[in-house]
Amino acid sequence: MMISLPRACALAAACAVVLTACGGSTGTDGSTTPTSSVDVGKAAPATPLDAATVARAEKQGSVLLYTNADADQMAPLTKAFEAKYTGIDVRVLNMNDTQTFQRYATESATGVRTADVVMATDAVEVLNFVDKGNVLDYQDPNLEHLPAYARLAPGVVSMSEDPLVAVYNTALIPKDKQPKDLTSLAELSKSLNGKIGTTDISNPHSFGAVSNYTAKHGDAGWKNIEALGPNTGVESGNGNLMQKLAQGQYQATYFVAGSVRALIEGEEAAKILNYTYLTDGTPLLPRAVAVTRKAKSPDAGKVFVNFLLSVEGQEAACEGGFTPYRDGVKCAYGLPAVEKVVGADNMMLGGYPKDIVKNKPVIVDRWKKAYGR
Repeated sequence: MMISLPRACALAAACAVVLTACGGSTGTDGSTTPTSSVDVGKAAPATPLDAATVARAEKQGSVLLYTNADADQMAPLTKAFEAKYTGIDVRVLNMNDTQTFQRYATESATGVRTADVVMATDAVEVLNFVDKGNVLDYQDPNLEHLPAYARLAPGVVSMSEDPLVAVYNTALIPKDKQPKDLTSLAELSKSLNGKIGTTDISNPHSFGAVSNYTAKHGDAGWKNIEALGPNTGVESGNGNLMQKLAQGQYQATYFVAGSVRALIEGEEAAKILNYTYLTDGTPLLPRAVAVTRKAKSPDAGKVFVNFLLSVEGQEAACEGGFTPYRDGVKCAYGLPAVEKVVGADNMMLGGYPKDIVKNKPVIVDRWKKAYGR
């Protein structure tokens, strides 16, 4: 999830404290500046839904969305959607993925109105949700313009491909000493004496990062994870992780949700923090979106998903810190900007790792052993 406004304020305050204690700041460089000079390709023709579906959606009048994205992150999307479809209101409930699917199960079983659309990051939770028959197999017209990796399951598609990044306290580790790949960071961790942090494997961002990274690198990837484990402090979420980094309790962090990028580029935070895409370890997690089978406003849900997958919707998503992937989307945080740094061969794209549901217990147990949890 994106760090909320109170978290952002706390982070800015923490940065000010650290800057005072360290006696100044260092300047920023290209690694913390959005890459806007990349070729984003040519946008495909618009593919809206048919007029009859839109008319039914406007009659339904609202969309109820359950999402793990922060309210601040969703605000540009909902504002742009409601400006385009003035007859459809969007109601957003923010909760983690487990809460989303548990709430849907309870509400749908009792006949209470539940989500028309769900948006989640946890691959295993999403696939289990699909397996239980909870997703409408809706084929959006935009699918013909989307890459194969964006099609996650029947009725489930990725609305963004969000990277996991490394973030450093520049006052404690100068920029020219900050590792650019996870292998180097694992080696450096031996000398940091617990001054390096990440999130717990129960966090879907952490699990997604570890599962994607090890799926690509195999035993060599696990070797890096197991080298990092004994030297790494573990937090429940990105908010605590970033605050402790800004305060100097951590010098480096890794597998941090990419939504922190916009925050780090704020005037205060950029003086003390620097993020980078690790060239051998930048997993990109698909943020899945689907219309539910028990939707009260299924057509409004379809229109909302159609908007999310459009160039216009992806540009609005960029404003919230999501990472759009469609051709023709101008976004400093978009997929082309990530690729420019790490190279196409190091883009960990591919939807969900093979057999991820079956393999989850093995991945979690191995991670816990490495981190002494």
